Amino acid sequence: MLKSFIQYSIVFTILFFVAKYSHLYFVQDSISFSLGKMYVYHYLFSLGICILFAYLAFSNILENQLGLIYLGALFLKIIFFVIIFKNIVLSETPIPRIERVHMLLPLALFLSVEVLFISRILRRL
Repeated sequence: MLKSFIQYSIVFTILFFVAKYSHLYFVQDSISFSLGKMYVYHYLFSLGICILFAYLAFSNILENQLGLIYLGALFLKIIFFVIIFKNIVLSETPIPRIERVHMLLPLALFLSVEVLFISRILRRL
């Protein structure tokens, strides 16, 4: 289990630094929101979900309901994102399409790695 925690931490940390700084390099301050904070949010939440599910699978807690719990966790991830970044997401001024893409890119990157790890965890059950 400790090996899994370390693996998740290393992969998510590498993804965080590579994706964040390469994305910020290409954007070069042309967006109106803090892209770094969005990367930190997705990094912490995705890492937390993977570690939580590895623990639940290892300790056989709620083993049969882990798939449904993951769907709930995804829902909460989106809700917390909207709450934390409500000034950006729910602003009265419309967000340009290119900025929407920049906003969704961290979500897509971290979600794809998160789903990969969660599917491995669920397959082992």
